Amino acid sequence: MDSRKKPATTLKDVASTTGVSLGTASKVLAGADGVSEARRQQVWHAARQLGYRRNSLAAELRSSRSTSIGFVVPDLTNSFFIELLCVVEDHALASGYRLLLAHAQEDPEREAERIRFVLSRQVAGMIIIPCHGYEHAIEELRACDVPLVMADRVDNTFPADTVTTDSRRAARDGTQHLIALGHKRITFIVNALDLVNSRERADGYLDAMKRAGLTRHARIVVCGMTDTESHAATLGLLAERERPTALFTGANVATLGALRAIRDAELHLPDDISLLSFDDAPWMSVLQPRISSIHQPVEAVGRAIWQLLHKQLEGEASEPVHLRMKADLLVHESTAPPPRTSSKETIAAQSNAARTERAERKRQAL
Repeated sequence: MDSRKKPATTLKDVASTTGVSLGTASKVLAGADGVSEARRQQVWHAARQLGYRRNSLAAELRSSRSTSIGFVVPDLTNSFFIELLCVVEDHALASGYRLLLAHAQEDPEREAERIRFVLSRQVAGMIIIPCHGYEHAIEELRACDVPLVMADRVDNTFPADTVTTDSRRAARDGTQHLIALGHKRITFIVNALDLVNSRERADGYLDAMKRAGLTRHARIVVCGMTDTESHAATLGLLAERERPTALFTGANVATLGALRAIRDAELHLPDDISLLSFDDAPWMSVLQPRISSIHQPVEAVGRAIWQLLHKQLEGEASEPVHLRMKADLLVHESTAPPPRTSSKETIAAQSNAARTERAERKRQAL
């Protein structure tokens, strides 16, 4: 039996089989325009039959033009990042680019290694959602001088183009909603306060509690980065003699853990406790009662990320641009007035919240 390896199919083999030039075969397999649909189908059919695989990296090196974009994300179990990735990929493909994905697993050291790996693939640009801090990422990228956009866990102090949600305002709006329902003992559950967006969400919560005169009831619980940690932290809260009447979770991972804890404590939404989530993961839509949430504009964020990066790729360099998108409060069935709250107390709380909202609108109009 002849054990010698069969020679790999070449582009020349594909061109010869279909009777086209090497240039035409190359254009078709690279996805370029300028070839008739009939001829395109012939080339692709021959490539499949012959088992030809285009070496994109080698082609890019020959042309000195990369069409790959590195995308480093901190957590692939977080549905927000997955949705954002899909939006950006659609825009990238429409512009002739493809994404090279790297997963940092919420580990700054792994993140730095993943950035170096992606850069070694000769990418044209980078998109990064940082884990904790960003200095190491900036240093790696500054040395390579590639176009960069950073997203989500960022603010306007970052020395690069950034796109994020106005987390502080959104958290303030969400907390005011709970206060308007008559809640006083509102606990904010956050994954980590050293993340820029989480800190902003906590600050927004504190803003609303202070303006409503509820500072003494304000409580922030740091639960960790996983739903398991959130579950344990929330169970502890629910076991207290004077437990919160409302929970505001700062991310969908924290929401998942909190929901499990509410179930395990044999409590019911919203009769026993209210729950508001920052982020509205797709899985929440099938829950009963449906979870009230802060909706981040994933489509707008993803589109803005690509537009900023594409400008850099086209050579339109400028000073760093910092975009902040507005998030919306979506009220569903998981938030309601607190149990055993009298009508008088509810009316007073709603009146106080209304006065706070009017004062805030007046302040913003100045």
